Amino acid sequence: MEQYIYRADVWCHNCAEKIKLSQAASTNRPPNPEDETSYDSDVWPKGPYEDQESDSPEHCAGCGLFLENPLTQAGYRYVQEKLNEYGAKLPDVAQEWADFYGFEYEPGGASKFATAHEWLASKDICTYLRSLLDQIDGDTIQDTFQNEMDEDGFFKKAGWYSVEMVQD
Repeated sequence: MEQYIYRADVWCHNCAEKIKLSQAASTNRPPNPEDETSYDSDVWPKGPYEDQESDSPEHCAGCGLFLENPLTQAGYRYVQEKLNEYGAKLPDVAQEWADFYGFEYEPGGASKFATAHEWLASKDICTYLRSLLDQIDGDTIQDTFQNEMDEDGFFKKAGWYSVEMVQD
């Protein structure tokens, strides 16, 4: 859904148009509203913008309409935390979030794992680590484990070697 930015808030299309109409006769109207670089969003609404990720669900500052914006990973965690605070009986706004972002309520309480790290620690770590290692390139492994690799003699055994390599 389209979003507009005005005075440090997000607005729906209808509310942004009302602002523009009310500001059109004032001296605040920019000479060229199409050139968003020529004015500040404190003066005139900027937009429309679509698919703007956020760390929380966005609602129009004027009418409260849910703007159905995409979320970052932090945004999904925020929605999950809010939904968990409410439990199975959600207020209308939270139900709207749950429906739009695809959350489902699972009766029986919270997961036995508080974090992704706890979940991974409960597994056969070797299987999961091998899977992760297949996804990591050699430079990343070396950047992460440079000192340990040098202590194990990896660089000396691999061929050309300079003491300068480990003086970082």
